[in-house]
Amino acid sequence: MEACTADLDKLEVFTRVSGYLVNETPLRVGVGREPPLGSPVDTAVLRIKFADGRSYPYIPGSSLKGVLRSLAESILRAQGVTVPDPWPKKGGEGQEEELGIEETVEGEKKLDAISCIFGSLDIASHVRIYDAYPVGEPVLFVKTGVGINRDFLGAQPRVLYTEEQVAPGTRWSFRMDILNIEVFPQPKNDLGKLLKNLVDLLANGFVQVGARRTIGYGVVRLVEGKYEVYRLEGGVLKKTQEGGIP
Repeated sequence: MEACTADLDKLEVFTRVSGYLVNETPLRVGVGREPPLGSPVDTAVLRIKFADGRSYPYIPGSSLKGVLRSLAESILRAQGVTVPDPWPKKGGEGQEEELGIEETVEGEKKLDAISCIFGSLDIASHVRIYDAYPVGEPVLFVKTGVGINRDFLGAQPRVLYTEEQVAPGTRWSFRMDILNIEVFPQPKNDLGKLLKNLVDLLANGFVQVGARRTIGYGVVRLVEGKYEVYRLEGGVLKKTQEGGIP
C-alpha cells in the first residue's frame, strides 16, 4: 500500500457517490445514556430539527465515516499493513513516525493510506461523508430490555429499560465526496482500490452503524448508488464520467 502526499492545495478530480441507505435491521444512533428531558424512553435516538419545526432521526456523517475508517483499518491489518495510531502522543522523539509520516528524498512528507483518505492530525480528509436524513416519515418503535447482573450472570430482577429504534426498511439519503483519488470507473492506485472496496461493501450490506451491532442491529445497504466524476477543464469543473454502483 503506497503512501500519499498532501495534495489538497489543488483540485484535480472530484468524485461524488450518492444514493440511498436502507437499514436492513433495527437502527439506533443514540443521544447517550441520559435521555432528553421529557423523553418517554430511557434511550432515545439522535434527532435533528428541520426548518419546519419537525424533528427526525438521522445518521451523522461522522458515524458513517468512522465505521468506514474502522473497516478500512481492519482490511489493511489483514493484509499485513501497519496502521498508525490516529491520535499519537504529543511531543517526544519519533513523533512523525507515530503519525505515519515519512520523509521522501526530496523532503516532501508522505502519509499512510488511512490518514490520507480519512484525515489525521497532519492532513485534512480526502473524503467527505454527509449526514443521512430519512426519506419520508420514518417508523420508530420501542424495545424493552432487561438489565443484567454481571456478578450472577443473569437477569437483574425488576430492572427494565426501554430503547427507541428506527424500524428496518427505512431509506436514508447518502452522499460522499472524494477529492483527488481516482476511484471510478476504475481505481488508479491502492487508495482508490481501498475506497472502491469500501463502497462495494456498503452496497452489499456489510456495514453496520449505531448501537447494538453485536446483536445484528444497524446493518445498512447502499441502494440505487451512482457515481459522478468531475475534472477541471479550463478552470471549470466539468462532469466527465458517471455510472451506477451494482
